[in-house]
Amino acid sequence: MADIEVNVFNQKLKLSYREEEKQRILKAVEVLNNNWNKFSHLHGKVSDLKIATLISLELQDSIENINVIDNRVKVLEADNELLKKQINLKEKESEEINKTLKKLDSELNTKNKEYSNFENIVDELLNELLEIKNNIVK
Repeated sequence: MADIEVNVFNQKLKLSYREEEKQRILKAVEVLNNNWNKFSHLHGKVSDLKIATLISLELQDSIENINVIDNRVKVLEADNELLKKQINLKEKESEEINKTLKKLDSELNTKNKEYSNFENIVDELLNELLEIKNNIVK
């Protein structure tokens, strides 16, 4: 592990870190120092411990906000998964309905052909009856 010297709240600190953590540590130090500067109007009026406490409270509040947001995201992700399952179910239902419709359409076409054939037979029979009638009349 490597060491780094940083200034936090105007105090020099020597921190040990793993190389992959270096940027996170530097960013955290920057955030803390920015918060320290944000309360610079209180320097000399209250103790550094009170300023550090205010910063800690503010950071804790931010952490709580992040947790609330994280929980909302988890709920939304769960809702999203549920919606995906519902969509998949509806898609399967839709596929089944489409299969049924195609089957019914095919059956309708078959029935229409049968009806057409029946009409042709009836027409032929009527023609034959007309011929028979005409023959009888003659």
